[in-house]
This record gives sequence, structure tokens and C-alpha cells, in this order.
Amino acid sequence: MTVGLSTLAARLRAAPPILPAPDPFGTGAPYGTDTEEILTGCAKNLAYSDVRRLAHTIDAGTAIAVEYVAASGNRTVRTLSELVLDPPYLHAWCHLRDDERAFTLSRIHGVMPG
Repeated sequence: MTVGLSTLAARLRAAPPILPAPDPFGTGAPYGTDTEEILTGCAKNLAYSDVRRLAHTIDAGTAIAVEYVAASGNRTVRTLSELVLDPPYLHAWCHLRDDERAFTLSRIHGVMPG
């Protein structure tokens, strides 16, 4: 079954801004994928809908834009591709710097379609 982009976008927008309650029946974790669960533990500044979007991007191998806060406190928006999850880091090709970079997941404050 294929899902259209508008349907997927509607699902992402409808996602709760916080983590869902644990599964009351004990049948499994409330996460859609292992990537979501890993990101939730490391990307503490992201809303759950952003965690879902970033996890999908990593799993699908597509590009994404992130709002990143450097150790200096400077905020930048980076377009990233070729994402590799290596908790607590995200290795990616940074289009702003035209180079491979490592991003600390806890410093990512927002995600947008790339």
C-alpha cells in the first residue's frame, strides 16, 4: 500500500508534540521504529513530531533541514543529506559547509523538509 505525500504530511502534523503514553496492553513500545526510539533518547530538544520526521528521513535516506544550535550558542539552519545515526551524533553531508559533519542530536532544535 502506498501513502501519498499529503497523507504522510497530515499524519506528521497530527502527531502529538510529546511522547505518547506507553502501550497500556504491554504489547510493545509506542515508537513506530527503532530509529524513533533512539532519537527520543538523544534528541531531547525535539518535539515528538520532529523526532518522527527525522527518524523517517534517516530511514528513507532523504535530505532534511535542521535548526542547529552550536556549542557557541549560534543558531543555524542546515540542510543535511546522507544521514548516518551514531548516537549521540548524526553524521551527515552539510550543504551549508559543503562537507561531512557530525551533529550532536541534543543540539538539534527543529526539523523541516529538506
